[in-house]
Amino acid sequence: MKLVSIVTPCFNEEANVPEHFARVRAATAPFAGRYAFEHLYTDNASTDRTFELLAGLAAAHANVRVLRFSRDIGPNRAIACGLRHAQGDAAILIQADLQDPPELIPEFLRGWEEGYDVVYGLIRRRREGIVLRALRRLYYRLVAALADVPPARDAGEFRLASRRVLDAIALYTEDDLYLRGAIAHIGFRQLGVPYDRAARRGGRSSNSPAGLFRYAVNGLLSTTVAPIRAVTLAGLALAAVGFLLTAALVVRHYLLPGVAPHGFTTIASLVTFFAGAQLLAIGTIGEYIRKIHVQSLRRPRGFVQDALNIDPLPPDRPPGP
Repeated sequence: MKLVSIVTPCFNEEANVPEHFARVRAATAPFAGRYAFEHLYTDNASTDRTFELLAGLAAAHANVRVLRFSRDIGPNRAIACGLRHAQGDAAILIQADLQDPPELIPEFLRGWEEGYDVVYGLIRRRREGIVLRALRRLYYRLVAALADVPPARDAGEFRLASRRVLDAIALYTEDDLYLRGAIAHIGFRQLGVPYDRAARRGGRSSNSPAGLFRYAVNGLLSTTVAPIRAVTLAGLALAAVGFLLTAALVVRHYLLPGVAPHGFTTIASLVTFFAGAQLLAIGTIGEYIRKIHVQSLRRPRGFVQDALNIDPLPPDRPPGP
C-alpha cells in the first residue's frame, strides 16, 4: 500500500491544530483502503501551546509525526525540512491556518492517480485587503514575466508532489529555498486545481509587511537575474542621458551664453538623481551578493529539538565544493 505524507508547517497555531487535523482526516478517510497516511507536523519553535497539542495528537495516533525546531528558522526552511522528512510515495503540503481547504486533498490525490507529479492549488480569490491582493497579483505576474522558468501564477505552497519530485527538491541546496520556483524548474507533469482561499480560521498571522517583503525579494532573486540585467541597462541608459545632457549644456553655454543656466538647481537635481540610481544599483547587486554569502557559509537549515514518532534525519547541510 502506498504511503502519502501530509506535511503541515506550524507557527503559533494552537487555535487551528485540532480542527485542521480533524478536517484532514475526514478528507483522506475515503482513501483509507487505498493509501496509508502519515501526518507530519513541523513546529517552528512556537511560543504558544502548538507543540503541546501536537504532542497530544502524536500520543493518540501512531501515524502523527512531529518535529520541533530549536528556533524559528523561517517558513521556507521549515517547509524544506518538512518535505525532506516526508517518507511517502507522495507528499501534500498544507498550511495549518485552514486558509487552504483540506477538502481539496481528494482532488490532489485523483490528479496524482492520473499521472501528474505535481498537483497545486490555483487561487482564484483571497479573503484579504484589496491593496494586499493587488500587490500579490502584480508580484506573481512580475515573477512570471521575468523568471527564467516561470512558476504558476497565483499558486501558493498548497500542493501535492510525487516521490520523484520530492527527491528532486532534496537536491536543491539553496539556504532559503523558494519552493514555487524550484518546482517550476523541476518540471514533470503538473496540474492546477482552482479554489478560493479562505480567511485565517483562528489566531493571528505571523506575516509582517517586512516578512512579506523579504519573501517577495527572495522569490524574485531566486528565479531570475533580470534585476542585475536591468541595472546594467539602466546604467547604460543613464550614462547616455548624462553624456547628452552634458553635451547640450556645453553647446548652450557657448551658443547662448546669456541664457545659460547658472547651475545650482541643475547640478543639485542631477546629483540627487544619479546618486539615487547608483544606490538602487548597488542595493540590487548587494542582494545577490548577500545570497551568495549566506550560501557560501553552508550552514544547516535548522536543527530538530524534539521528534515524536519519527527519527530525525541529520541536519540538512549543503554539500561542499
